[in-house]
Amino acid sequence: MRKGKILIGLLAAMIISIVAVGCSSKTSQPVAFRAEIAPGTLSVDEYAKYYPKQYDTFMKTAEMSNEGSKYGGSEEFDKLTQWPFLKEIFAGYGFAIEYNEDRGHNYTIEDVTKIKRINEKSIASCWTCKSANVAGVVEEMGDAYYGANFHDLKGKMTEGITCANCHDPQTMNLVITQPPLRDTLTRLGKDPDKLTTQELRTMVCAQCHVEYYFAGDKKIVTFPWDKGLTPTDVLEYYEEKDFSDWTHAKAGVREIKAQHPEYETFMGSTHAEAGLSCADCHMPYTMNGGEKISSHWWTSPLKHMNESCLTCHREGEEALKERVFYTQDKVADMMAKVGNVTVEALEAIAEADAKGGNQDALKEARALQRKGQFLVDWVGAENSMGFHNPQLIMETLNTSMDYAYQAINKATESITGVAAPKWDVEAPKTNTETMKVLHDKENAPKS
Repeated sequence: MRKGKILIGLLAAMIISIVAVGCSSKTSQPVAFRAEIAPGTLSVDEYAKYYPKQYDTFMKTAEMSNEGSKYGGSEEFDKLTQWPFLKEIFAGYGFAIEYNEDRGHNYTIEDVTKIKRINEKSIASCWTCKSANVAGVVEEMGDAYYGANFHDLKGKMTEGITCANCHDPQTMNLVITQPPLRDTLTRLGKDPDKLTTQELRTMVCAQCHVEYYFAGDKKIVTFPWDKGLTPTDVLEYYEEKDFSDWTHAKAGVREIKAQHPEYETFMGSTHAEAGLSCADCHMPYTMNGGEKISSHWWTSPLKHMNESCLTCHREGEEALKERVFYTQDKVADMMAKVGNVTVEALEAIAEADAKGGNQDALKEARALQRKGQFLVDWVGAENSMGFHNPQLIMETLNTSMDYAYQAINKATESITGVAAPKWDVEAPKTNTETMKVLHDKENAPKS
């Protein structure tokens, strides 16, 4: 009898639960189960019907503000004015015509179509990180997409960056949609469909925030990661390929233009080694109407430090901001100095060539300047002013300056015939090595 009452009670509870579920409206269901978006949906407005809170944060990327940041933000301004050396090092290339600070993701199509670097001969590869339509167009056209005329495909690019760039519309799981990243990971032996969730929280950003080049006659967007991710690894890759984007108008150097290598710079940093992803800082979890969501306001962590920085750090907002600005100020000062020396190297080469300098020495000078210019451009194109990886960035600037001075010396040698003096004595550096050197001297045979 007692068992029968228990059974009846359980059945009653089940019936009540079924009725409750059956009577509930769609709007009361948990977000995680609202996977009613058709495959292939690209429009952000369709996603907004089911994920309004995430959509509201995404729309904040339309805001124009540099608040909280000294070296970035979303207000459009001329980087050639901000860093005068850039116009000189890009002479003969589109970036010397117009080079602006990036605006928010809402403006990708508008900005790429109005920038003066785009002309009647520009290729479709320039659309690759500007529209959610690209993956479908590549599927339709194959590799012919990349080298097609930019303007011929304008009608196909109806959406900017949307939820579809990073999410499966039915499950909302993170996915790699951009063909260049999928191709690169596959080439390097990593399955793009078998990444962990934490890996994806960085890799979906690496679909676009990376260094790339247009490879071969088809101008296929390619990530140069085969030798590694550091600036010198990538430079070695380009050197082996003998790749260049253009020839400098004054100095005749076959130059390489760095793009926006945020992912490569971040990897190996303190934060990356601690297991953090791009999303942990740039898309922090926030409480919205009693619900915990990942913010889709892709912006500087300095604009929402309480949610991004202070979840791990305990120094306080002002102390942390001061620390960030100290790092960025040092990088900015150093980049300005290296940029100026880079221009001096270009001027030295151009002047030596005009005076009939020895071509073998000038060939060496150009090779050195090319390396140095790529490295300083890497720092300028990377959008954190060094904060993503301060140690790597300062090392990159030091190496760049060394190449620039070597180029100046070679250009001078091409005219005078006299090589610059060298004093290349290796320093022991560490205490242990110093003691070893002293020990070896003390025990050396007496002459």
